[in-house]
Amino acid sequence: MQQGQDLNIKCDQLCSGELTVKIRIALVVQEGMKDNLQKLVNDHKPFLSDNCIVSTKGTAEYLHEKTEITVTDIVNSGQEGGDLNIANMVLEGDIDVAIFLLNPIRYFPHSQDAYSLMRMCNFKNIPLATNMTTADIVLSNI
Repeated sequence: MQQGQDLNIKCDQLCSGELTVKIRIALVVQEGMKDNLQKLVNDHKPFLSDNCIVSTKGTAEYLHEKTEITVTDIVNSGQEGGDLNIANMVLEGDIDVAIFLLNPIRYFPHSQDAYSLMRMCNFKNIPLATNMTTADIVLSNI
C-alpha cells in the first residue's frame, strides 16, 4: 500500500509543478563533427541545461570547454567502449533520447560500436538523431 501512496504523491507533485522530470539525453559525436555539436548545444542550451546529459569523455570535455554545459554522466571515450556504455544505458532504460552525430565522410575503427548504439535505440524505441537537422527537430519537440 505504501508504494501506491508514494506514486500518488509523486503524481500530485508532478502535476502541481513541485516535482520535475529530467530527460536523459545522450550526446555523442564522431571526430570531425564536434563543431556541429557545439552549435547544436548552443542553440538548445536552456533546454539541455535543465536536463541530464550523458556523453563520452572526450565529448564531455569539449562541451564543457566550448559551451560551459554540464555533462551529468561521463562514460569512456568512444575508442574505449563509450558508445557501448551508452548502448547499455539505453538497454537499461537510462537514456530517453540519443543524439549521435555521425561523420558521413570518414570510417572509424570502432564504427561497429556506433552501429550497436543505433541498433539498441531502435530496439528500445528511443528517439535517435544522427545528423544536425534531425537533432534540431528532436530537441525542439521534446
